Amino acid sequence: LGAGARRTHRARNLKDLVRKEAGADCSGAILRVTLLNKGADGYKHNIYGDTITVQRNISLRSGGFNGYKLLDCRGKEQSRAKKDLDAMLDQLNIQVENPVAVLDQEEAKKFLTGKPEDKYEFFTKATELERLDRCYASITDNILEQRTTEERARDNLGGAIENTRKLKVEWEQFRELDKLEVEVQELRANYGWSLHSEFQGQLHEEMKKAQKYSRSLEKRRTELTTAEQSVNVTDDEEITLKNQLDELTEEANQAAESKTQLENEVKASLGPIKQKEREREVLSRELASAKKSHKGALRRLEQARKQIMESQGNAAEDER
Repeated sequence: LGAGARRTHRARNLKDLVRKEAGADCSGAILRVTLLNKGADGYKHNIYGDTITVQRNISLRSGGFNGYKLLDCRGKEQSRAKKDLDAMLDQLNIQVENPVAVLDQEEAKKFLTGKPEDKYEFFTKATELERLDRCYASITDNILEQRTTEERARDNLGGAIENTRKLKVEWEQFRELDKLEVEVQELRANYGWSLHSEFQGQLHEEMKKAQKYSRSLEKRRTELTTAEQSVNVTDDEEITLKNQLDELTEEANQAAESKTQLENEVKASLGPIKQKEREREVLSRELASAKKSHKGALRRLEQARKQIMESQGNAAEDER
């Protein structure tokens, strides 16, 4: 039922339990114990049925099977695992190590004629105080080990948590920077279009003035041509026409100067528009660079999260 050879007080190992009288051809021994498995406390009744047979094989030859077999009521093997045997004994409340349940000759001698220390040891085994003490000590050791694992896990996670906090702050700053960049770009675009509209209005007014001066110049030139074609004029009329010609020439020169000035002003008004277009291209490149930096920050944040998850997983595995 899972007890060791020393528990029998008959041998130090399993092979010594096989009698030498069996002869040299004996390959080993097989022991079977059949237990009832009825009632509400039965162990896996749907698998084993009304009885469970525990078979212990002891092999004297190398390579032979040494172990347990759990057989159902039909004698069919269902398990060879020691843990299944322990679970069955626990379910049926069979305490193999308890001298009250299984009392051999040695334990009986200690109980009848032994020293007070032997009787106390018998008492601790019978009341399971010894087993509870070992269990309590094992639990205490496990608690200390778990605490050590927890402290080590906290130390490992400390740097990752701090790194995550910094990345989160950086990520929030990038988000705010992205919003500010969008607002700045919108304001600059609105400012550029307002300047463009203003210069377009000024350009339209200047073009109207230039067209007016051009029409006046053409009219004066026509009058000048008509005056030159008139040959039958008096001296007074010639003087008058010459004066008119001088006036018209002066007006034509002024109109030509005004036209040149207007053309220069038009070119000057177009310069800020082109400058704003160049600034818009620079802002577009800056926005693309900011978005790239934002994506890099997101990747670093995701890597930090994965490191935290892996550290927590390792900590959980250490605790288990």
